[in-house]
Amino acid sequence: MTRLPLFCAGGCFLSLGLLIPAVPVHVTGVLGQGPASVGACLAVTAVCAVLARPLAGRLADRRSRRFAAAGGAALLALTSGAVPWTGSMPSFLACRAVAGVGEALMYVGLAAAASDHDRPGPALNGFSVAVNAGLLAGAPMAAAVAALAGPPAVWAASAAVAAVAFTACLFLPGARAARDRNARARDARDGDARARDARDPDARDGAAASGTGVHMAGLVPGLAYWASVWGYTAFSAFLPLHLAALGGGSGPHFLVYGCVLLAVRVGGHRGLARIPARRTATAALLLTAAGLVMFVAWPTVEGALCATAVLAAGQALGLPAFLTMAVTGVPAGQRGSAVATTTAFFDLGFLSAALALGAVAQHHGLAQGFAVAACVAGLAPLLLSLHPEASRRRTS
Repeated sequence: MTRLPLFCAGGCFLSLGLLIPAVPVHVTGVLGQGPASVGACLAVTAVCAVLARPLAGRLADRRSRRFAAAGGAALLALTSGAVPWTGSMPSFLACRAVAGVGEALMYVGLAAAASDHDRPGPALNGFSVAVNAGLLAGAPMAAAVAALAGPPAVWAASAAVAAVAFTACLFLPGARAARDRNARARDARDGDARARDARDPDARDGAAASGTGVHMAGLVPGLAYWASVWGYTAFSAFLPLHLAALGGGSGPHFLVYGCVLLAVRVGGHRGLARIPARRTATAALLLTAAGLVMFVAWPTVEGALCATAVLAAGQALGLPAFLTMAVTGVPAGQRGSAVATTTAFFDLGFLSAALALGAVAQHHGLAQGFAVAACVAGLAPLLLSLHPEASRRRTS
C-alpha cells in the first residue's frame, strides 16, 4: 500500500506530462490561435487548480484519499479524451478548466495518502520522485506518439494513462480508513486541547483547518514553496531565451536539470531523511537563489549548464521538505488540508512569477529577471523562522 500512491502519481503525472507539448500544438495548430491563447489555457488550468485545492483537501480528509485521487484521475482521463472532439477555443478552455480541478483533486489525494506513512518525509520524497519522473517522461513520449500516430493520438494516450491511474486509485484507502483516521485525529485533538488548557486556559489551536479549507500549518511552507516556484519559473521561461542570446540551445540544459533533480531525490532520500525538513527547505531556497545568480554572473553556455545543475539541486530538495514541514505534527485527519494549502502556492507562484518576471525581463532584460527571482528565493528562508517547528525549538 505504501508504493501504491507513488504508482498512481507516476501515472497521473505522466498523463499531464504528455500534454506539455500537446496543449500549444493543439491551440496554435488545430484551433488556429496565437501564443496569447496558449498562455490563457495555462492560466485557466492553474486558476481552477488553485480554487479547487481547498475542496480537494476537505474531500481527502473527510471522505477518503481514494475519493479525491480517483475523482481527479477520472477528470483527467475524461478531459483529455474529449479534446479531439473540441473544435472551438471556448470548449477547449472548458476542458482545461475541468482538468485543473482534476489535477488538484488527484494531487492532494495522492500526496495525503503518501503522508499517511509512519515516516512521511521519505514517503513524500518518493511521491515527488514519481511526480517529476512522470512529467519528465511525458514530453519525449508525446513527441514519439505524435511522430507515429499524429498529434491527436497524444490526447488519447494521455487519457489512457490517466484511466490506468484511475483504476489503481480505486485500491487506495477508502471511507472506513478515513473514518478511523478522523476518529484518531479527534482523540488526539481532544488530548492536546486538554493538555494545552492545563498549561494555558486562553490558548487556541492555531494549526487547525479553517472553514475555508486553508490549514495554518501549510501557510509558511506554502509561502516558501511560492518563492521556490519563482526560481523555477524564471529558469523554465527565460533559459531558452538566455541561451539563444549566447548562441546555444536549451535541450542539454533541460536534460541536466531533469537528471540532477531525479538523482538528488532518489540518491539522497536516506540521508535527507535524517535532516530536519526546515534545514533542507532552507538549503533548497539558497541553492535555487545561487543558481539564478550564476546565470547572471557567468553568462556563457557552460556557466548556464553549471547554474542549471545548482538550481536543479535546490528544486529537488524543495518540494519534499515543504510538504514534510506542512504535515509534521498535524493529525492524519487534517493532512489533506495541509497538503492542499501548501501545494496551492505552486499555482499562485507560477502565475505571479510569470506576470511579474515577464514584465521585468521585457523592460530591463533577462538578467534582471533572473536577479529578481534570486532575491525572492534568497530572502524566503527568513519566512521559515515563523514555522511552528522553529518556534518550538526556540522555546524548548
